[in-house]
Amino acid sequence: MFEYRIYKEVYDEMTSGRKNIEIRLLTDKSEKIQVGDKLTFKVIDDDLFLTTKVTDKYIFNNIDELWANEDVRRRSSIRDTKEDFLKLLYEIFGEDKVKSSKLVGIEFQIVKDE
Repeated sequence: MFEYRIYKEVYDEMTSGRKNIEIRLLTDKSEKIQVGDKLTFKVIDDDLFLTTKVTDKYIFNNIDELWANEDVRRRSSIRDTKEDFLKLLYEIFGEDKVKSSKLVGIEFQIVKDE
């Protein structure tokens, strides 16, 4: 099982059903994730968490490829402009990492803990 940390606002988007794709940088960790794997999303500085099952995975070479996929953007709950979204990625991951990394969209469904 893989674990990611998220903000409370992201948790709320996920539990409401407005968000079912999480966007991350493609790293060794996210590259290993396969359809059917379980992910846990834990809220930063809180005890809240979600257990999910990966239903699909999308790899984007850069922000332009991601931005061209309106369905992934919509289901990722991205409401910013491309420039604002890129700025947010820079704040979270660092500009150098974002510029030198591919992006991954991890599609999921929330599951009950087993």
